[in-house]
Amino acid sequence: MSTRCARRFAVLVCICAAFLQSPGAFADGETARYTAPPLDSFMAFGESVGSRSGWPTSSGWGLEFRQTDAAHFAWSVGYLNDGHFPGHHRDGVNGEVWAPFTIDDRVTLSVGGGPFYYFDTEHAPMPGGFADVHGWALLLSADMRLALWSRLDEPGWFLDVRYDWSAPARDIETHSIGLGFGYRMYSDFASRTPAVGTVAGFANDEIVGYVGKTVVNSFSSQWSFAEAVEYRRELAAEVLRGSVAFVNEGNARLVRRKGVLYEVWAEPSFWNGNASLGIGWGGYTAVDKTRPTTGRHISYVVSATMSARLPMWQSTTFGERADVRVTWHRIVTDYDRDTDILLFGLGYRF
Repeated sequence: MSTRCARRFAVLVCICAAFLQSPGAFADGETARYTAPPLDSFMAFGESVGSRSGWPTSSGWGLEFRQTDAAHFAWSVGYLNDGHFPGHHRDGVNGEVWAPFTIDDRVTLSVGGGPFYYFDTEHAPMPGGFADVHGWALLLSADMRLALWSRLDEPGWFLDVRYDWSAPARDIETHSIGLGFGYRMYSDFASRTPAVGTVAGFANDEIVGYVGKTVVNSFSSQWSFAEAVEYRRELAAEVLRGSVAFVNEGNARLVRRKGVLYEVWAEPSFWNGNASLGIGWGGYTAVDKTRPTTGRHISYVVSATMSARLPMWQSTTFGERADVRVTWHRIVTDYDRDTDILLFGLGYRF
């Protein structure tokens, strides 16, 4: 960590610590408040990203799912786009542990940190002129959340002001300041809703048909139309699911690939089974006709998904079991042909 960034993060930690020591820092009954089911939150944010001196700042963005389990303990998983700099287009997925300090019923300060698995498109003397570099970094963060129209221990909307610092051992260091907007809610699993994980009582299996777009992680971002068919099934614990999908990534010039995706998901449902959010990890066995060697190739995949039932459909027999689903896959290869696959689908549960 550079001296400047270390000093900035230390100041944020000291501010939170000062509030922690203040007798009036916490509202009465805070400990009792967290005996209620843990609150989940989903947030989207934009950031101004800085890196090496002499480089102009870039814009970044991210998504985060966070669960608060105790008065001073929360955890999160998320996606972070770390901006575009000369010879570097970096993004990745992360997991952090947070220490939240409640100032009053509407304001919370938090500090957090954890691993950041990044994907960086870098200039390289190879076909295409780029390389898809993967690696681990330390991510440290701090944020302030302001509840809108409700208290922080209740479902509702909030604003988030945040700072992120990432420092890979073999890549550029970045520091980001941004603003986010999110929503707090109870998952069906946490609140023990009778309809946990269900859509009108049909939840164990789902078939989804998708169409969408494949984008190659190169500096020119070649793209093509994509399509997929997926089977999903609840495995255990009401939030653990598995999936198998056939994916055709189309012809994006640098990639002409199709194959089978197999993943395990953590996918809690919300609002009596009417919506869900999930993250997945698994493998991708595919044939790429642009590769110089023939045969099947196995890559990793990290994914996120979101599903929802549409109220206007629920009065019909098909609508009782149907949902719409948006899924993102990042294909992680070892031959510099990473892709993003963004898919929009219609599902049927049975």
